Amino acid sequence: MTSVNDDSGRLNLGQRIATVIWFLFGAGFLLALPVLLGLHPLVLPGVLALAALVAAPAAWLERLIFDRARRRSLLRAWIRCALALAFAFSILAAAPLYALAIVVGLDPLLAPQAVLSNGKKTVLFQGAVHVGSEPFYKAMIYDLEHALSDGYVIYYEGVRPDPAGDAFFRDVVAGGGSLNDEYKAMSKVCGLTFQGDYFQLLKPQILEHPDRHVAADVTTLQLKQEYERLAAADPAFAKKVQASVEETRRDKKDAGAMTQFFAWAQDGDPRHQSLAGVTCRGAMTLLLKAKGEKPAVLDPVILDFRNRQLAARIEAAPQDRIYVNYGAEHLKGLLAELRKADPHWKVRSVKWMRAMQAPETLRGETIE
Repeated sequence: MTSVNDDSGRLNLGQRIATVIWFLFGAGFLLALPVLLGLHPLVLPGVLALAALVAAPAAWLERLIFDRARRRSLLRAWIRCALALAFAFSILAAAPLYALAIVVGLDPLLAPQAVLSNGKKTVLFQGAVHVGSEPFYKAMIYDLEHALSDGYVIYYEGVRPDPAGDAFFRDVVAGGGSLNDEYKAMSKVCGLTFQGDYFQLLKPQILEHPDRHVAADVTTLQLKQEYERLAAADPAFAKKVQASVEETRRDKKDAGAMTQFFAWAQDGDPRHQSLAGVTCRGAMTLLLKAKGEKPAVLDPVILDFRNRQLAARIEAAPQDRIYVNYGAEHLKGLLAELRKADPHWKVRSVKWMRAMQAPETLRGETIE
């Protein structure tokens, strides 16, 4: 392939490709700038300094391999390499953050709302997450209030305290801490909402009609007793749980980086809060999806046992319309348990709700 006549002022194919590459690099660098500047004032200078340093041997190699005739000066080659490397390093530094944002946008965490029925009873199962987006909880509260107007009784998730089992729950299930405190801290960093806070809106209705709002979950003592039963029947299970508990405790003791991240995210800088929110929402989406694919060690206690107890409560309930607000991961297990008692239980309909998304910030015209 021959080049186009230089006198015509037109670029040959190689020059056109190079121009496109430089344009893409420049666009990527401009997209990366808000991330680099938001992380720390020294990040961008550090990237530029690294690019300048690496460019020296890179420019020498480029001249040695591609420009043996020495048509370009070493300084010009160095500037060209430094600029290319600055663009490349900046894009690589910002790419993980943009990837996490894309995950939340294109492959979001979804929660099911399923209608189950055996012909006699109807269960409206609303899958929930402990930390989610405000629009998700608004829609959930709206649907819940609509269910109340249609005569449903509401079953709420939430392991109930019992002095005889609280220590077990804290040490074994919660890893030595408070799950609610962890969820609240996570919601602030992620720019999300803690489910428990949003459900405070229902307090007046709960006080007015306590018979239609049922704490349907088990107690901490029941969890402890179920664990002890399983551990006695299967010592290998007890060893796995103990190993998992010790690993969780070690992780919490060594959580220096996580503590620093939380402090950085809440230091008052809106750029830090924004970047931390993107990171946190993306990481949570990936972790919760991965958790749904791989069973946890304590699932026989945390999921299977509670599913059996919930199914038994539904079967024994005098009401024929029950709205269940439980974690999304309980749906399949609950349906399986209901079918054990009555094979006629079927899924009548399912719709999916986006449980996690970036908070929306709207700014209108200044009033004054």
